Amino acid sequence: MIAIQVVEHLEPAYLTKLIETAFHKLQPGAPLVLETLNPACWVAFFESYIRDITHRWPLHPDTLRYLVQAHGFSSVTVQFRAPVPDADRLQHVPLLPPREGREHNPTLVDLVDIVNSHADKLNARLFTFMDYAAIGRK
Repeated sequence: MIAIQVVEHLEPAYLTKLIETAFHKLQPGAPLVLETLNPACWVAFFESYIRDITHRWPLHPDTLRYLVQAHGFSSVTVQFRAPVPDADRLQHVPLLPPREGREHNPTLVDLVDIVNSHADKLNARLFTFMDYAAIGRK
C-alpha cells in the first residue's frame, strides 16, 4: 500500500486505524509506504505544511516510524527525499587570507569557527529534507 502526501491530512485515530487495517489486509512481505512532508525541516514546514489548511497533524519521522512499527510492521525504515537546495541553506563565513606579513587575529578565527559550527548545526536540524517516507514490511 502506498499513500503519498496523505497521512498529514488524517486525524490521529483515523491514521492509526489506516495503519492497522493495512497490516491486516497486506500479504506477508508486502510494503506499506507512507510519504509525507517533513515537519522537522523548517523549509518544508513553513513553506508548504502550514500553507495547506487541510493539513491536520504534522508527523515527525520518528513518530510515523513508531506508529508503523507499533502496528506490527517489521523492518521499518525512513527514507528522506527532496533535500533543501544548498542555496537555501545557511552558508559558511569564509576566513579570508590575512594581509601580507600579518597573522589572523585568534579571536577572529575562533569567531568564524563558532559561526560556521552554528550554521552546520542549524542546517542539520532545520534545513534538511522536505519529504520522507516511512516504509514497513508485513
